[in-house]
Amino acid sequence: MRALGLLPVAGLLMLSGCKALDPVAMYREAARNLNFSLERIVPKVELAFPLERSRIRIGLDLGIENRSSVRFVSRVLGGKLHLEQGGSSRPIGFISFPKGLELAANSKRTSTAELALTYADLRELWEPLMGVIQKRQGGTFRLDGEAELDVLGIPIKVPLRASKRSGD
Repeated sequence: MRALGLLPVAGLLMLSGCKALDPVAMYREAARNLNFSLERIVPKVELAFPLERSRIRIGLDLGIENRSSVRFVSRVLGGKLHLEQGGSSRPIGFISFPKGLELAANSKRTSTAELALTYADLRELWEPLMGVIQKRQGGTFRLDGEAELDVLGIPIKVPLRASKRSGD
């Protein structure tokens, strides 16, 4: 009988949007506090003749640090990769990391993906990329995208931003 007396109070708290009772708000906040970093960038040049058949493969290790007490599973991790050099930003391509990466509470994980591009794809970027790869010039690789995560079946989306200086 006493429990019935508390029912209107619980309903009022739910309607008023009390964040303490809204687990989705707590999950979103925990997801916003994930830390993304480009741990390693491994470019590999595959020269061929004619030059249009040459390729650049860029391997990326994305570090994800989860400092919260919430366990996440990735649905989508990816975004556009850019090369910043000399005050300009040049798009390289879109990279997607494998789905299903489990991010345990208070842990750090690494996800690896590779972006393969031909000389024809990168005709304008070939020289700047080669300068960074051969360490003649400095540049910053920047990843701008989105992380879609799953918490107990609830989808949560957060921005994914990471960068790494290279070539110096």
